[in-house]
Amino acid sequence: MSELKNPLEIYAALAKTNCGECGVPSCMAFAAAVLQGQKKIGACPYLDREVVAQLSRRIVQRRSLEDDHQQAIDQLQREVAALDFAQVAPRLGARLVDGNLAINCLGKDFIITPSGEMVSDCHLNHWIYVPLLHYCIVCQGKEAQGEWVDYGTLPGAAEWSQYFSHRCEEPLRQLADAHRELVFEMFDIFGAQTLPSSGGADHTLVILPLPKVPFLINYWEPEEGFDSKLNILLDRSAGENINAQSINLLARGIIEMFRQLILRHSRDGKLF
Repeated sequence: MSELKNPLEIYAALAKTNCGECGVPSCMAFAAAVLQGQKKIGACPYLDREVVAQLSRRIVQRRSLEDDHQQAIDQLQREVAALDFAQVAPRLGARLVDGNLAINCLGKDFIITPSGEMVSDCHLNHWIYVPLLHYCIVCQGKEAQGEWVDYGTLPGAAEWSQYFSHRCEEPLRQLADAHRELVFEMFDIFGAQTLPSSGGADHTLVILPLPKVPFLINYWEPEEGFDSKLNILLDRSAGENINAQSINLLARGIIEMFRQLILRHSRDGKLF
């Protein structure tokens, strides 16, 4: 008996009346909801019991992004629970506090418990949770070499490079264009170190999303006839202290955090 993995296959078995009695507005939406586990196939009033039973045995529900994310966190927590915190703290650049790991992220402490739970005065979200746990497990404690490279040159980063450019560097450039003073003020609040100009950039600064994973940010302000530019470079050592996907998540987390702060503190409460 073949499995049903596509909503179109479920839709083909429905009456296509779009009656809404199942609780969703259309039969196609109902088919998608069934596949995602949000609805039972028996909620359709036009299917008899035998057909419902047959379809139920064949439906393979899709995992949601939330399910996949939670599964990743659960696995990372199990691996963290197996660590000797006293042994790993020095290579992470972390501190031991009452048997927990205190890891500084952008000037704020995040506490990792022996069971892999995370506690902080800051808002916790998945942008930071997965990278921090992964950092605890894989970081080799490699010190920064002062050799700044494009994200895409790091091990395993090639397939994520375009995503990093479009979802991390470009949104940060747009925020800096629209709220330059506020954005660089926030960088300062989060412990950014200003460096001499790199490549003629108007602003060059280093931030520490994780103790052994520095980001170098260069921003060129717009000039007449020329658009602004922004890039995020990584120290060559980053590839030995965390993986490429986690770097992506860290950068996205910074963008999302800045967006929320701008909405809260800008004069008009708007991003753009």
